[in-house]
Amino acid sequence: METKLFCYFDNTLPEHEIAEVEAWINSSEENRKLAEQLYWLHYATSTLHTMQSVDTKSALRKVRGRIAASRRRVIWNRIVQVAAVLFLPVAAVAFWAMREVAPTQEAMQYVEMKTTSGMVSTVTLPDSSKVWLNSNSYLKYPIRFEGERRVKLVGEGYFRVAKDDQKRFVVETDVMEIEVTGTEFNVDAYDRSGRDVRTTLISGSINMTFDGNDNREHYVEVHPGQRVTIDPASMDWNIRRVNAADAASWKDGRIIFDKTPLAEALRMIENRFNVEFTVKNPKFYEHNFTGMFTDQRLDIILEHFKRSSNMRFRTIERGEGGNLSGYELIEIY
Repeated sequence: METKLFCYFDNTLPEHEIAEVEAWINSSEENRKLAEQLYWLHYATSTLHTMQSVDTKSALRKVRGRIAASRRRVIWNRIVQVAAVLFLPVAAVAFWAMREVAPTQEAMQYVEMKTTSGMVSTVTLPDSSKVWLNSNSYLKYPIRFEGERRVKLVGEGYFRVAKDDQKRFVVETDVMEIEVTGTEFNVDAYDRSGRDVRTTLISGSINMTFDGNDNREHYVEVHPGQRVTIDPASMDWNIRRVNAADAASWKDGRIIFDKTPLAEALRMIENRFNVEFTVKNPKFYEHNFTGMFTDQRLDIILEHFKRSSNMRFRTIERGEGGNLSGYELIEIY
């Protein structure tokens, strides 16, 4: 059916099969959601090839015009809502991937999302769970959940999980697994040298599983307002209370400092703008910062630091002066 849906959206489906596809879409909520996912993938893939010249409104009109007026009222209004919301994050990167589960099994199909630098993207999963992806982050999930609901994250993501007592929801990172019921939480799991992995619970409850430095599997139950931090190198870990709401403010386009230590503030900026800081004067770490920035440019935020603490900044481009990190490096001196 997936192949027929792509042909349907591309206006290449034989006339005698159109009614069959439309009946399938309208037969259940699950089928409708799958159609929405596939439509977005079709639209995103087409957009990536024409990103330099695409006219968003006319492109939507063009695809919409391919669906006959008699069918448009029933199906289009539901599907275009998802496409319209997700068009801006299309510039992130979306691509269709096939994975063989086993030689004797049907191929499992996945969606893979990767956001670009400085962009926050929103994804609706097949079970209606919602995920916000921060700058330069990656999410992988199947086009439909069969059995458990499992997704893979690299980078930072904020999850709002739809409750389903029959199917557990699991977020997989390189160092841990997070089992969820219906809840909201933030995961900061960028693949950066020297960076720990953090999971902050906003509401509900989650259970985390990981291998500790004692070669034993650890099972940690997390409560709202708590953050679990794991060092991927040593697998040392701790749990403590934090201002959970501020930790997830990035998903709304904000960066909030509330007497925030420099190290924590720089981490938030690194995640948002895909940069890396190096601090030459250790005394700067004694500073705390307060302020809120909404959709501000990086240079404006750094100006706030400069005025409040007399810090100075110098940008070291990739490859310059031994900068091999893959990120734009900003030196604080």
